[in-house]
Amino acid sequence: MPVITISRQFGAAGLPVGRALADRLDAELLDRAIVAQVALRSGIPEEQLETYDERLPSIWQRLASALTSGAPEISMPPPPMDDPPALSIHDRLVRITRAVVEEAAARGNAVIVGRGSAFILGRRRGVLNVQLHASLDDRVRFLLSRIEDIPADTRPDEASLRELCTSIDGARAAYIRRIFGADWMDARRYDLVIDTGRIGVAKAIDLIEAAAKGADHGDR
Repeated sequence: MPVITISRQFGAAGLPVGRALADRLDAELLDRAIVAQVALRSGIPEEQLETYDERLPSIWQRLASALTSGAPEISMPPPPMDDPPALSIHDRLVRITRAVVEEAAARGNAVIVGRGSAFILGRRRGVLNVQLHASLDDRVRFLLSRIEDIPADTRPDEASLRELCTSIDGARAAYIRRIFGADWMDARRYDLVIDTGRIGVAKAIDLIEAAAKGADHGDR
């Protein structure tokens, strides 16, 4: 089974799709687990790591985490880093993130959500790169369906969710542009591009599963 990378606009159901695919394919799921592993290896707390790659205001970080929570915590002590001391913290984190993604791809049968995984792994054999997007209205509707799990005193309204989507998407685009010199939304970078607002989450999962099982993904 190929490795599947999922690049997604915020609110386009990237994590639910990734979880469902991992369950169906009995695959390893990496989303928050990537952040946890980078934190483990760098010795930097997870909440601090978020500010290095997405650079969002703390209120947006808390809301985004609440809407996409669910990954297990890792409490092991961090091992010493062996990167050259001359590297900046930012460069070291990029290097560690790349290593975590590369190691998951080497193990195979993994679903990797975000963190530039499609750009790290590229068009290599055994990798299916997927991009999920939807209109802003559709994404806000999806997020509104999930906020009942958030305490009422911190629950965002529709206007806040629109701003949240815009902020996170802008940060993700800037991250990919800064690290990889690429356009995050360029459909040519992906094997499969799906509008989850029009197609629906269930159908998107079916399409990705069929592509993963039926396509021959060679080096291109």
